[in-house]
Amino acid sequence: MKTLLVLEDEPSIMKLLRHTLRDYRLIEAATAEEALLLFIDHDYHVDLLVADLTVPQKSGVQVALHFRSKIPDLPVILTSGYAVSDWSGRDSADLRRLGEVSVAILQKPFSGHKLLDLICDLTGWPQVWTARTA
Repeated sequence: MKTLLVLEDEPSIMKLLRHTLRDYRLIEAATAEEALLLFIDHDYHVDLLVADLTVPQKSGVQVALHFRSKIPDLPVILTSGYAVSDWSGRDSADLRRLGEVSVAILQKPFSGHKLLDLICDLTGWPQVWTARTA
C-alpha cells in the first residue's frame, strides 16, 4: 500500500482528503513542523506528498523542498486556493527550485475524483477510486 503524507491545516478539507484517500496509508499533518517530524518518524518513507501551500510555519512548497532533499524523485501535489500568479515571491521562487518533474498544482476547491485522477497521472499508479468516492 502506498504511503501519502497529507499536509492540510483546514479540518474540513482534511476530512475530505481522508475520505477520498482511504485506499492509501495516510500520514496526516496540520503544520509544516508536524509534517517534517512525521517524515523523520517514518524513516523518510513517503510515496507522495500532498501539501497545502499555506500552512502554519512554512509553506507547503518549502516542505516539499525538504522532502525532495531526502527523496529526489518524490511526487508532489501542491494544493492552493490561490492561482500560482498570486503566490508570494518566495513561494514562486521555491516552486521553480522544486522543478516541474513529478509536481502538480491542484486549485481549490477540487473534487475527490480530480485528486485521484491527478495522483494516477502524476505517479502512474493504478487508479484506486471506487464508485463511492465523492
